[in-house]
Amino acid sequence: MHRIYEFGDFRLDAARRLLLGSDGLPLPLTPKAFDTLLYLVEHSEAVLDKEVLMKAIWPDTIVEENNLNQNISVLRRVLGGDRHEHRYILTVPGRGYRFVASIRTHTAPQASSSLASAGTIAVLPFKPVVKENRDASLEIGMADTLIARLSCIQQIVVRPLSSVRKYADLEQDPLVAGRELAVESVLEGSLQRRGDKIRVTVRLVNVSNGSSLWAGTFDERFTDIFALQDAISERVVSGLAVQLTREDKTRLAKRYTENTEAYQLYLKGRYYWWKTSPEEFRKSRDYFHQAVNTDPSYALGYCGLNSYYGFASAWGILPPEQGWPKAEWAINKALELDTSLAEAHLGLAAFKMVYQRDWKGAENEAKRGIELNPQFDEIHYFYSFYLLVMGRFEEALAECRRALACDPFSIRINQHLGSTLYYASRYDEAIRQYQQTIELEPNNHSAHQFLGDAYEQNGMYSDAIEEWHRAMTLANDGELAAILKSGYAEPGFSNAVQAVALKTIERLNDRAQKGEYVPAIHFARAYVRLDEKDQAIRWLIQSCEERNVYALMIARDPLYNILRTDPRFIRLRLP
Repeated sequence: MHRIYEFGDFRLDAARRLLLGSDGLPLPLTPKAFDTLLYLVEHSEAVLDKEVLMKAIWPDTIVEENNLNQNISVLRRVLGGDRHEHRYILTVPGRGYRFVASIRTHTAPQASSSLASAGTIAVLPFKPVVKENRDASLEIGMADTLIARLSCIQQIVVRPLSSVRKYADLEQDPLVAGRELAVESVLEGSLQRRGDKIRVTVRLVNVSNGSSLWAGTFDERFTDIFALQDAISERVVSGLAVQLTREDKTRLAKRYTENTEAYQLYLKGRYYWWKTSPEEFRKSRDYFHQAVNTDPSYALGYCGLNSYYGFASAWGILPPEQGWPKAEWAINKALELDTSLAEAHLGLAAFKMVYQRDWKGAENEAKRGIELNPQFDEIHYFYSFYLLVMGRFEEALAECRRALACDPFSIRINQHLGSTLYYASRYDEAIRQYQQTIELEPNNHSAHQFLGDAYEQNGMYSDAIEEWHRAMTLANDGELAAILKSGYAEPGFSNAVQAVALKTIERLNDRAQKGEYVPAIHFARAYVRLDEKDQAIRWLIQSCEERNVYALMIARDPLYNILRTDPRFIRLRLP
């Protein structure tokens, strides 16, 4: 048996290492923040000295008191209180802390070695048996393929590739990864390829006690890798004691190509799609093209091509008129080959919303994608963004939380939750959410940027400057960071943002003169900062003609409030 603690609207599951909110969805906490909360709850009858807490939370590490203070701050934000409210965690001056909320405790059956209750699983990137023979795209690709297969089973919640990619380190402890990902079981594997032979060793581990639920070794020719993946998927489902329906079995065994060369090229495309540098990102396009040229019936390969052209067009990497026609061709080809791919309906939904401005069609495609794969975090994320664009804020928040239920520790989805609150003018809540996102990834420059925006709208100007300065520093833009700081020193906030805007316009013009595509919205935002309304309106009109996501948020963004009574702004074609 293991304990479950309930207090306020929260439920703390010690064995599964989950903090659940009032909606039953997991709230993201770093491992040490979770340890801090659990220790406070388990010892709620006593005031806990800071030294005692630090030794309990970091038993083998010497840490500063600030580490503990940060954890307490995180918990207060997640639980919705602050240091003056004492709703859950009381500060005892000169001593430490005490958990003061009323706690209801009950027990639940402890998971056995069969782990019949193992509803959450993470598939980690595979590791090479010989370090010198690494094939990173195959190692991550094996995990990616198994994640896609297992995600089709509704009784299992599988962490997406975006969450597990960071655990590719050869020394990664699977139990630590499992706890950080808040899952009940972890699948780890190693592989060794020699010529046309491949050996794969796989182990399914119970995260709560470290026991092995199942292990197996497979020796196959590489041309039989799909049969190998079939066998692993079936054994994992068996190890989790999941009863499959006939439809589940069909989905689990589905293959998208029988061509191993096309499959390898697709994996390389997926590998480079996640890279941040433009040069590496472009490699994904080349590999996806090679994959579909090798197997013209490979629907997932066309989805990969659409993900490159669609993403690049939507986010201003490619000129819209150059990228969207290719994205449309690729997604239509994918749907001709397979109408059951949630990825294809996601691509079509994005095309309809961003390029065609077909609002109803976009919503229908998003709902179809969710129906096909309710666990697909990206489709929930997209639908939440769509609802935000439409101004349906409560629905957008609910859909975002569904995306977080699929991937609680996604920085992008957590950040999107903050943005949804921001655009809904719920600035205090947005600030807390952005702060929580930063706790998950302190060096994420965009989260600091957005937090600064929320501070600005809340009238907290010095805090806004600090966050923007941090964002610029993390983005390695020392020049803008220095301009911001010096401008704020004298004569103040407006001078600082205008100085940054002037420099930004200078840079944008330099890029445009070199022939680089620059989305018009960047000029518009800078001219708003300079209070040059005619120029801002001119660039907003051009932005509305472009087909990227930036124009979709003009109607919701409080930055443009100073323009909303201008007849030219009212005439903009906004959703």
